[in-house]
Amino acid sequence: MSEVFLLLIASLLCFILFLAPTGFKKYFSAGGWTFLIILFLYVSFSYLPENEFVYPICALIALPLAALTVKGALESDPIVFQLSSVAAIAFTIYALLVFVEPIANFMIAAQVNSTAAALNAIGHATSIYSWDTMMSGGYFVQITVSCTPVVGAAIMLGLAVGPAGTYLQKFAGAVYAIATLIIINLIRLVFVVIAYSDQWFPFFADAVSGGFAGFESFYWAHNVMARILFTVIAITITGGGLMVIIPDLKKFYLDSLKYYYYGLKEMKTTIVSALDSALKSAKN
Repeated sequence: MSEVFLLLIASLLCFILFLAPTGFKKYFSAGGWTFLIILFLYVSFSYLPENEFVYPICALIALPLAALTVKGALESDPIVFQLSSVAAIAFTIYALLVFVEPIANFMIAAQVNSTAAALNAIGHATSIYSWDTMMSGGYFVQITVSCTPVVGAAIMLGLAVGPAGTYLQKFAGAVYAIATLIIINLIRLVFVVIAYSDQWFPFFADAVSGGFAGFESFYWAHNVMARILFTVIAITITGGGLMVIIPDLKKFYLDSLKYYYYGLKEMKTTIVSALDSALKSAKN
């Protein structure tokens, strides 16, 4: 999809230019977040025809946070600028890993081999059908680059080498982030393959199977449970561990939470006040 690629490139360029010592940092920061938000919304709602609801719901929930981020960027808020630095590093890492085809294909093949090996090690018969596909219980599971821990790794590496910590702490944090995310993602895929091949969740087949026999178990395991549960686990274990390795990240986390908490509070007050004014005007 050319639109996705163009939005990715536009966001990446803005974040890279944000790192340059120019007088336009706030505009590059705001541009990077704006293109990234549009991209997230575009991709999220493109899944609706496939009965995917997790991404669209997340996109809607994130809209107020997105608005606060762009607002903070245009106001040169130091917390948003720190977040922009993390995003710039994370996005650059992501682009290098995903857009360079040999690297992307290597990650996919490595994920297939490691997942199949782990499944066979615990007694769940799995064969490698092709370089990017496994077969278990008569069901095929194709691995794409998004099935690797590349997104989480890029974000956590952005945190690890970003706004805080000594060089030794950054190195240790980067190693820890990569190691934990590889393990968590492997467990996630093992769960998905077993749930799919053993048909753990044969629920609402007419709504979510897409006409493919047994696909509903994959849908619930992969599209819903794995995305929500393992994302929370990854944030808790990897993000929390980074805070132990890089103590200064605690302040960054807390400052970010405060920024969005008070920003949402102010936004709520503004909206309620505007609604009250509108109602009073309507009555008069």
